[in-house]
Amino acid sequence: MYTSTKKIGRTSYTTLRAGMVVVCLLSEGCLNPEAMIEAKRAIAIRARLEEIDLGEYRISLPQPTETTEAAEIFFHAFGQVANRDLDKVEELLETLGPELRHRMLLATRQLTVEDIQDPPLTALKTQIAKVVNETLPGEPMQSVGFYRFGFSNL
Repeated sequence: MYTSTKKIGRTSYTTLRAGMVVVCLLSEGCLNPEAMIEAKRAIAIRARLEEIDLGEYRISLPQPTETTEAAEIFFHAFGQVANRDLDKVEELLETLGPELRHRMLLATRQLTVEDIQDPPLTALKTQIAKVVNETLPGEPMQSVGFYRFGFSNL
């Protein structure tokens, strides 16, 4: 009786092991060394991000004609770029600063009051990152944040 239990246990173990191999091979990225290297590289890049000042803005948002209210936002934004791109981005921001500022104003004015009232400010952050990455070559902007942010509905 002891040997038959051991045989069943060994068979179950072999079946389980074969099943795990099949699942692992069918799973995307399970044994993919390139994916593992890319994931480690992405983590390392995020760990070496530097903040870069994108400036202070005070922007009046356009309102529908049927209302007399005006809305205004003011913020001091920063972007995060990889350490290796910091010097290049700072140089380009100095050169392309007026164009970037103009494009950020236009992009921000396309947002609605509801977009601005969203607590995580996802739409505004996305717009700023999009404008910066469209203006600067190589899409260096990883994320956007705010030193200060304010919204007033006048």
